[in-house]
Amino acid sequence: MNLTSKRMLQCLTAVAGVFAFTATAEQAWWGVKDAFENADGGTNGMPISQYQATPWQAPNEAWYTNYVWVAAETDQSQIVTNDSDRAGYGGINPITDPATNGLVLALATEGNTLTRHVIDGTSTGKTFSASAKVFVDTLIKFTPSEDTPTISNDVKMAVYVNVNSNLVVYHGMYDEGENFLKTNSVFETVPISPSQWYRLTIELGKDTTEGVAVFKVYLNDSPLKHANAIGGVDGAGNFITATPYTDYEYILNAVAFQGTGFVDELVVSDDADLGGGAAILLTLSWDAGIQSVTTNGADVLSGGTVPNGTFIVIGAKDWYNVAAVDGATFAEPGTFGNNSASGTVTAIASTNVMIVSATNTVTGSMGGNSVDPAKLSAWALAQQPALTESDVTANADAWFDEYLLNLAPDAAVTNTIAIDSIAVGATDATIKVVASSTAVDFETINGTLYIYTATNLVTGFNEQQPVEYGLNLKEQNTNTVTVPLNAGSFIKATIK
Repeated sequence: MNLTSKRMLQCLTAVAGVFAFTATAEQAWWGVKDAFENADGGTNGMPISQYQATPWQAPNEAWYTNYVWVAAETDQSQIVTNDSDRAGYGGINPITDPATNGLVLALATEGNTLTRHVIDGTSTGKTFSASAKVFVDTLIKFTPSEDTPTISNDVKMAVYVNVNSNLVVYHGMYDEGENFLKTNSVFETVPISPSQWYRLTIELGKDTTEGVAVFKVYLNDSPLKHANAIGGVDGAGNFITATPYTDYEYILNAVAFQGTGFVDELVVSDDADLGGGAAILLTLSWDAGIQSVTTNGADVLSGGTVPNGTFIVIGAKDWYNVAAVDGATFAEPGTFGNNSASGTVTAIASTNVMIVSATNTVTGSMGGNSVDPAKLSAWALAQQPALTESDVTANADAWFDEYLLNLAPDAAVTNTIAIDSIAVGATDATIKVVASSTAVDFETINGTLYIYTATNLVTGFNEQQPVEYGLNLKEQNTNTVTVPLNAGSFIKATIK
């Protein structure tokens, strides 16, 4: 059982980068290339400490063990068969081999730290600089953290998701008094869905102007900017590492994980294809008079943009249901056909996304009577002010007649319809239906005249097979119906 409920990516003693590599990219150096597949020695159910358990060089440091992945005795992290969400990830993969999505790493560190050392074959780490960047690239499925993680002093940077499902980056910075401090910067406009896979890329380098080790963070190929980065939101997105003045300032030693979540295709290299740094932005549109859209509790304006992979909540006003999200994949949504739906919108390129709602179409009832839901919705919305769903439910018995007559609910209403006369001839009968006032309107809400006939009163009327006639009393407040008597000379008429 996980004790911390945290899902955190840490880069120990130096920062690590994560992002997209392509099959054509010629990495001069691969420090880590873990796909967890059978071809690399991974099997379903294998503890991570047994995966590729051969060092790249002989141990030469007291902290370096004989395992590439170092796990505590209580660590339950293991390689598992891929879930359906991973197979459906639509972005660029760190490792482009098509056979790399069958097995993934399920994290369960049980309050400890799981470490993947970075060894380049000649030293205990990989040096980076302004001209020689180092990238860490991985696919990741986050679990939100219930509290702020406790991060050790030798950690250069960390990424995790807080209890509000916001991405958080741990880094260093200078305050207004030029004092150096360590902080957790929250990206309030970057909510993370725990059911969604993301590509996380961190680029390590050096800011020559400031003379400090820095890193950039990319999410699904989009560079993240923050006020606490060098130059603020208008800058290049460089964050100062949390330990810029150590002996290992420009060395990446290890990538470490804490808590729960899933990881796949972990890559550390000195080259990366960042797709030109083009962010994938989705333009969301909908009828603002009917719907609302929020992300992380904040309203989104119709026609506005959100980053690819944003978790949104769609709400429709009474008598409307969320019907569709067109133009993007809507993962893990609430059931369409309800007042609300939630999920993550993703697309392989920037695009327009239309969110559609429609009036209720499922079978409805009112006062124990089955009614047409579209007509009930139209009636309720036509009232001034419009009736809420809860109002109609609470007053269904009292308002049913008004609904049939297409009238506003009124306890004193006296408007009715009635059969005024029935004239029986030799071959047919003429039935006259009248309304008590012009307020009765059957143009939208259709009343029905049911006619029953019989050859004699002993046998009786066939109640199962009435002849139905639609009524429209809008024009002259009357409706005359002629009924053939070939089914019998006795007739009964009712209005429903």
